[in-house]
Amino acid sequence: MNAASQRPPAWWLNLQAQCYCEAFVDRRWRQMRAREATGSEAATLWPRLDAAYVGFGHYRSLATRELPVVILEPR
Repeated sequence: MNAASQRPPAWWLNLQAQCYCEAFVDRRWRQMRAREATGSEAATLWPRLDAAYVGFGHYRSLATRELPVVILEPR
């Protein structure tokens, strides 16, 4: 989110340039592919994200840009 800054976070810019990454899942590193959630996917996921961290709702209220939801899928 980059604390709702106008500028997207570097990690998101990096994933847009190179979508292949690694993530630590179930106690091991896994090869993943990152993509931005579609509008309907993001709408479904935001309530879960807000429940996980109360600050997300605050950041979204301050942001002047669309805050992407990133989905990591196994490759």
